Amino acid sequence: MVDAITLPKVRNLNSVLFPVRYSGAFYKGLLHPGQFSQLAQYNNISVGTIACRSQPLGFADCSFTTMFDYNSPVPDKFELYMMTLGVLAPYRRLGIGRLFLQNAMEFAFRDQNIVRIVLHVQIDNDDALRFYHKHGFSTLRIVPHYYKNIEPSDAYLLEYRLR
Repeated sequence: MVDAITLPKVRNLNSVLFPVRYSGAFYKGLLHPGQFSQLAQYNNISVGTIACRSQPLGFADCSFTTMFDYNSPVPDKFELYMMTLGVLAPYRRLGIGRLFLQNAMEFAFRDQNIVRIVLHVQIDNDDALRFYHKHGFSTLRIVPHYYKNIEPSDAYLLEYRLR
């Protein structure tokens, strides 16, 4: 699990793995309750990481319509949003990503209020799409212009139904 000591390693690894630059708030958020984040190391080398957060059901596909209405009831159903999952190229196909995914699924299964796992995948990331489809995720739709300052900017929204 990621903690204050391993957080800088996650930050460094993310800068190599992903074209997106994450803010300091993103990294601080990984340490909050309700988050799921792990770091894989091999011979003291950081080789992979995953970061997920629990959020109200529908938030990922913008169907959570009451998020700014303070008079609405507190949501009782949630989704686990997979913000990042990445493994350095030389360490891929060794089961690290699969293990990360299994651990995230187990985390979500333990919380009866989490009904699905969702994530966005850049539309040209065929390897990631194959990986998630192989593990039971389905593509819900294309989200136009999801990414800022990255081409292509469109993303697929994927879902794994737990309940």
